[in-house]
Amino acid sequence: MLYLIYNPVAGRGRAPAALAVATRLLDAARAEYVVHHTEGPGHATALAAGAPAGATVVAVGGDGTIHQVVKGLVTSGAADRVLGVLPVGSGDDFAFALGLDRRDVPGAVARLLANEPHLIDLPTVNGEPFVNALGVGFDAEVAYRLELAPAFLKGLAAYLYAVMASLGRLRAVGVTVTVDDTLVYAGKSLVVATQNGPRTGGSFLFSPAARLEDGTLDVVLAGDVGVFATLVLLPKVMRGKHLGDPSVRSFRGTSVRLEWEEPRYAHADGEPLGQGTTFTVALAHRA
Repeated sequence: MLYLIYNPVAGRGRAPAALAVATRLLDAARAEYVVHHTEGPGHATALAAGAPAGATVVAVGGDGTIHQVVKGLVTSGAADRVLGVLPVGSGDDFAFALGLDRRDVPGAVARLLANEPHLIDLPTVNGEPFVNALGVGFDAEVAYRLELAPAFLKGLAAYLYAVMASLGRLRAVGVTVTVDDTLVYAGKSLVVATQNGPRTGGSFLFSPAARLEDGTLDVVLAGDVGVFATLVLLPKVMRGKHLGDPSVRSFRGTSVRLEWEEPRYAHADGEPLGQGTTFTVALAHRA
């Protein structure tokens, strides 16, 4: 059984057409499936938690929908269900990590019909599961501003709008970063990203070498950089060429602890987590 959890507002208008294509293909393949429409924040979590035993629970939406579905699957404690992804969001970074092309709905459906699940790593932040990335600082400010972007802006255009809107609030804050119980950084930082997958924000390769099943988290931080330096750095991040920049540090490990001098915005898979000062990340390998 394919148990589709469909977010009708995903992708700023992309979702309805993609679902229509997907259901036509599933019908042609005589696949057994059911579609549940989400009705608001948190509904995908409840739907996933109530999915039947043995189902492939398919997140039909973006990274936020996937995050909510994963939360439902993990917190319900049922180990016999599988996560599926039909990417129709604005960024689709987790789909990118899986090797799915967000423009190729038939390819995503074919992956579902092939029914060949594999295990990936599962991080948690302060107990909250996520699958692709945790961002604290400027990155999370951008995620917050993205929700306020004009509806006609799609994909990268919407994200760049959010970046520009966030630059006026740009400010590095003191943080200590501990990886695998070793203090690796103490000083001011604009953003600290903890990556399970390589990409964030639909186009930004924070950690090009990150893999979902390699048993490690990739921690990437920008130090005390201002507006001009940030504008110079962003194109490098889009190409994955920023790791040699003197303002950027990177580390790898299985546990991460961030302690900020003052509250900072955070996001997990693009979903806002609010503000906090302490973020503790743990990784369960192939969980």
